[in-house]
Amino acid sequence: MAPNSPATTNTAAPSTTVLAMQPVAARDSLWRRMLGNTGLMTGIVVVLVIFVVSYVLPPLLHLDPYAVDPANRLAPPSAAHPFGTDNFGRDLFARIVSGASTSLLVGFVVALVSGVLGAIIGIAAVFNSVLDQVLMRICDGLMAIPAILLAVALTAALGPSVTNLVIALTIVYTPGIARLVRSRALAVTSETFVTASTMQGAGMLHLMWRHILPNTLSVLVVQSTFTFAESVITEAAMSFLGAGVPAPQASWGNILYDGKSVLMQAPQMILITSGFLIVTVLALNLIGDGLRDLVDQRSRSLVGKPGVFARMAAVVTPGRFRQEVKR
Repeated sequence: MAPNSPATTNTAAPSTTVLAMQPVAARDSLWRRMLGNTGLMTGIVVVLVIFVVSYVLPPLLHLDPYAVDPANRLAPPSAAHPFGTDNFGRDLFARIVSGASTSLLVGFVVALVSGVLGAIIGIAAVFNSVLDQVLMRICDGLMAIPAILLAVALTAALGPSVTNLVIALTIVYTPGIARLVRSRALAVTSETFVTASTMQGAGMLHLMWRHILPNTLSVLVVQSTFTFAESVITEAAMSFLGAGVPAPQASWGNILYDGKSVLMQAPQMILITSGFLIVTVLALNLIGDGLRDLVDQRSRSLVGKPGVFARMAAVVTPGRFRQEVKR
């Protein structure tokens, strides 16, 4: 038996090593796929740049979006005011940067809260037919009203403030996420592993937490990203209409509203603010599309030549990324 013992040891060792390397290989594969998706990485970089500009630059440069200088009303761009001034003499660069932080905060909180509530409602509706009918009919009723009209009505009833704006937008976007999660949860409940877990005596909470929720996270994350972008647009539209962020707090919608009356004297108020809004929404949509491609195993966009960011990683990181690019 002695000659066979080394063979037994050599056979067991590689299998243990393979099992230990599987999580690392999975992380490497995910990171490689992310780098290969140029749209996803571009959106992430743009959003990170906007985040840094809106939250890091103001305290470093001592930007004050409320400082008024009536003598320099509607001033053109200059060294002192890179984007010029508005109709109250306030620095337009400071106002736009402050408005970016407001839009990112509102969009992120709305996407997070509506995602959590939508997941709870959508998963709970699957396990109770009576609750399903009640919750889905409420969702249908809310979704029947145009989003901007419902948000304006809720904000008018609650009062103009950032908190009430977040509450109104959460109520607007939660039903759509709930219905999407419910449809995915219904598909998961028909899978064999859920039936096997039920036959073994698993309770409802166990099924929700261990089987249904993990298999709906991919859809939930992607939809929450699009909700982020929609919330930014809706917040700007409501602030433009006077039902969103109250003045004098900086908001892209408030800046657009102030700029429409002085379009001929200071067109930069409309052009620069609209540019920031468009770039932010496009970047968020790129992230959503990239995440959808990342979680969709049938997506064809993952197959092909490595993206720009994968080539950059191959330059700075020797080894596997360089081999992946040459392949």
